[in-house]
Amino acid sequence: MNPIEYLINHGFKVTSDPTRYKSGIWGLRNYTVNGYNYDNYCGGYHRAYDLVKYDRAPVPAVFDGIAAPGTAGFGNFGGTVVLANKNLGMQVIYGHLARPLSISPGQHVKQGDIIGYQSNTNYQNVQMGSHLHIQFQKYGYISGERNFVCTGINPLALNVDKRKYNAAWMWSGDFTANHIINIRDFPSLAGSKIGFTGKNSKFSFNKLYDNDGYWWLRCRQQGKTVFIACGKKIPGTVFKETKLYGKVSRLNTSKGKE
Repeated sequence: MNPIEYLINHGFKVTSDPTRYKSGIWGLRNYTVNGYNYDNYCGGYHRAYDLVKYDRAPVPAVFDGIAAPGTAGFGNFGGTVVLANKNLGMQVIYGHLARPLSISPGQHVKQGDIIGYQSNTNYQNVQMGSHLHIQFQKYGYISGERNFVCTGINPLALNVDKRKYNAAWMWSGDFTANHIINIRDFPSLAGSKIGFTGKNSKFSFNKLYDNDGYWWLRCRQQGKTVFIACGKKIPGTVFKETKLYGKVSRLNTSKGKE
């Protein structure tokens, strides 16, 4: 999942996409309204995404980071937050945020923390609709105001999906549910709910996971890979001795641990 997909999953809608400008050149937008070119300062370029949810919508951090210099209530993009992550080799600018900011320079932020609220603040008090400006740069200090404002890179190759699991086994078999169980898109309680089992629903599985205090099965449903928590993981109790939310049959453990 890239950072833009992350925001979309949090309810934001893309209104300006640098991969789809009419110029056919990444970032070259030349957005002009009533004779005013909003991109003139950067030579017609807008190397960022604009997104909207609603005015004062909370904006989540797309990855962990430290609030870097440039984070200011009256910054280059109005209410501006800059988060830097050295391990990722990237930093991100959030612009036009509501004042006062809820983040201060030097503050450590985790993915999903609220770093500000969607608004329409800006550097020159230009009339604009409420939206989120988000711009990605290579990690490190960028000298000069124009360079800072106008430098941006494509973030779509960055994977910010932090969902992980503790362990897994390449076991297979069938599972018949005797409870209604949530079906998710990942073997974790953080996975999105995409449906639920019915009583006596039967699934074939080809992998077993230990995660978030549950045993999870990787199954196929209508051509899609889905995940079911088939029972609570009790410390000191192996899977075969666990009281599950259904019955396992044809269990094959020959492939062992992942």
